[in-house]
Amino acid sequence: MKSLLTLLSLFCLTAFAADRPNIVVILSDDYGYGSVGCYGADGKLIQTPNLDRLAKEGRRFTDANTTSSVCSPTRYSLITGRYCWRTSEKHGVLGTFSPLHIETTRLNMASLLKKHGYNTAAIGKWHLGYGKADDSPVWKTDYAAELSPGPLDIGFDYHFGVPANHGDLTGIYVENRFVYGLRDGKIPAGMKISGPDRDNPNFKATYTAEDTESGRVQTLDLDAPRRINEKVMPYLTEKSADWIRQQSKDTPFFLYYTPVAVHNPVTPDKDIAGTSKAGPYGDWIHELDRSVGGILAALDEKGLTDNTLVIFTADNGGVFRPERDMPQTDAYKAGLKVNGILRGGKHTVWQGGFTVPFIARWPGHVPAGTVCKEMVSLADILATTAALVGEKLPAAGTAAEDSYNILPALLGQEAKPARSDMIVHSSDGIYAIRKGPWKWIEGVPAQGIRRKQSEEFKPQLYNVQEDPSETKEVSAEHPEVVKELSALLVRYRDGGYSREMPPILEKPQPKIAELPAVSGEAVLTESLAEVPGKPWTTGRGVWKSKDGAVWGTQKGAKDAGATLRVPISVKEGTLDYQIQFQGADRHSMRIEAGADKRSFRVEISPTHVGLTKNPEPGQDKTQTEPLARKAIELQPDLWYPVRITFKGDTVTVQVNDTVISGTHALLGEEKKALNFLVFGDGLGFKNVKLVK
Repeated sequence: MKSLLTLLSLFCLTAFAADRPNIVVILSDDYGYGSVGCYGADGKLIQTPNLDRLAKEGRRFTDANTTSSVCSPTRYSLITGRYCWRTSEKHGVLGTFSPLHIETTRLNMASLLKKHGYNTAAIGKWHLGYGKADDSPVWKTDYAAELSPGPLDIGFDYHFGVPANHGDLTGIYVENRFVYGLRDGKIPAGMKISGPDRDNPNFKATYTAEDTESGRVQTLDLDAPRRINEKVMPYLTEKSADWIRQQSKDTPFFLYYTPVAVHNPVTPDKDIAGTSKAGPYGDWIHELDRSVGGILAALDEKGLTDNTLVIFTADNGGVFRPERDMPQTDAYKAGLKVNGILRGGKHTVWQGGFTVPFIARWPGHVPAGTVCKEMVSLADILATTAALVGEKLPAAGTAAEDSYNILPALLGQEAKPARSDMIVHSSDGIYAIRKGPWKWIEGVPAQGIRRKQSEEFKPQLYNVQEDPSETKEVSAEHPEVVKELSALLVRYRDGGYSREMPPILEKPQPKIAELPAVSGEAVLTESLAEVPGKPWTTGRGVWKSKDGAVWGTQKGAKDAGATLRVPISVKEGTLDYQIQFQGADRHSMRIEAGADKRSFRVEISPTHVGLTKNPEPGQDKTQTEPLARKAIELQPDLWYPVRITFKGDTVTVQVNDTVISGTHALLGEEKKALNFLVFGDGLGFKNVKLVK
């Protein structure tokens, strides 16, 4: 009987693959689990009729999870089926000027479906970068030039989007490979795309700091039409609906639609403002729901509803900072439980940051009006799509590393849950792993995150089935669970994939470079076994000795690092010392040179090494001149060698086995003092030697 059911299931999947349904994925922004009517939101405060319609006509999941509690990493995971922390992005989100984060050769939803004859489009918030970075220390996405590689280089046929966030400093849209309506830029002949008419009500001439999310950023200087925040959602809805209407019934399509709602700034359009008793944030939820209605209406108009799989979800949980004065707080005070009963929200390692609405509708295939309690991840959408079109995934170590096929769960079939475990990752880079009722939080933030007083920064265990609000920490009562889950997390993390169980590998020890001894006249030799006395001086921070080294910890202002200074007099020579990170953000070696307090610096963080000329006396502190920069990877609690060589007007820096070099007239002048700066908590120095 079991074999017969398996054959029937395979037959059904093959039949579905032949049908090639259209696929629409709607990925909302910062939308909490408790902010939807069908997930329990108070109908007296907000109404979500279109999302409720999806749930009535489809299947609602109660344990769907993002891979990160912030946006860029989850977006990467959804499209590629891979945890984003396997890339260089170990915490936080991508910047507005970051390069394309998805490798152009990597299997993803767009490239997979395009291979199967689908038309593909990415409309809405992108926030996965444009362009390809080089080793230049000043490289950043050039919005006045061709934005390639980008979405069109990974399988999308059409792209219209907001580059990063609603309220980002660009204030523009991107269409395909260029800023939409760019008037003065580096556009090759024959590639210019006409922009909106001058009187288009969706655009304005300028975008100011007040339009941005923070209300303080310097906006991008670009000759292009600018977004009107209140019109972004209606305009993206219109663009998406129009693209659907252009599709032929004979060719399947995939639309990756990413509304900017309900991300800050909260900007509902005028006609919908004031419709919610939860205040402007409730109105913003209404704007999102109306947008979903626009997509559903376009499918209805084209007669495509029955052959379209629609998935609605969110990139992370809702913003929950009740101690702050913001629209979400006003909504919360009015009674809206943004993330339901779940603890925390966006950015955090708690369930409120990961568990999100997830609704799937495919008439005749996905059972209407049903609920699924199976644990799923947004990373599973890729493997599920592959199963839908009958594509066998490559080996787990090469693509879709963390993606499971949840098609049986979508279709309501009786089958063993696809997942037994799942990894989630906070904005601070803290890992947690779920298995069965258990959630184990490792509690260790990523390198470069300044340690702070936080309940998240410690190991802990919760039974999230019995205690979904994560109120009772139970690691002491279940040491065997802690041991099992912590080992499983390490195995998946080190093994490179989790779609299958990777072999147990002995993690190779980081290689510490052994630099050859330098010769020359010794100008400075200091072991730093103790905090040195004169001519050394300390300032701004705490300095102490332990374990044969001197350790600095920053105190006070964010930009005022703990400082250990020593005067020198060298024009050419070599400086050697060793450093160890124990929680610090970065180390800066500020070298005073020439006259009038001029200086340059070598910056070392766990992820980058850079060489920068500091501003001239009297200049603004932002007027730096980056001279060189490279990515590195330094582990905590290990001693790494640093060598800085001064020769002519060139400085060469080696940190472990990474070398950078930069040239500037100031670098050739007499070096008068070394300033060992520490930003953050805990960085050690020892064995300083300077020769000339």
